[in-house]
Amino acid sequence: MRMQESLFSVEEGGQLRLSGSLSEWLFSSKFWSDFNAKCSTMFDQYEEDEADVSVVKTVIIAVEARARALQELDVRDVEFVYRWTAKHKPLKASVSREALLSELMTLRDFLCEAVARNRSVILSL
Repeated sequence: MRMQESLFSVEEGGQLRLSGSLSEWLFSSKFWSDFNAKCSTMFDQYEEDEADVSVVKTVIIAVEARARALQELDVRDVEFVYRWTAKHKPLKASVSREALLSELMTLRDFLCEAVARNRSVILSL
């Protein structure tokens, strides 16, 4: 089963497509549910939402914190459940920790550029 990719879009600033691995890991690791609980937002998988600059700044802080936590893990690969079958069997993925970190930093840089240009971001998760 294919993993869901995410798309981040900035008006006049391009788009960033996250791999299915990073997108699914962010949901599996509760990044978005923790962010929503802390910030009273409703970012959800398979949904599209707009984040104003103040929210984007908070997403950047959360991405940086998640990257630091990932750096501290003493593992080469990160394994996670990204979906369940109709028969309640877990579908698992294993991804290089370094690949996740690299893509997280690309996301952070994209979001920082949006903030620098005072642009909101459309999140298609």
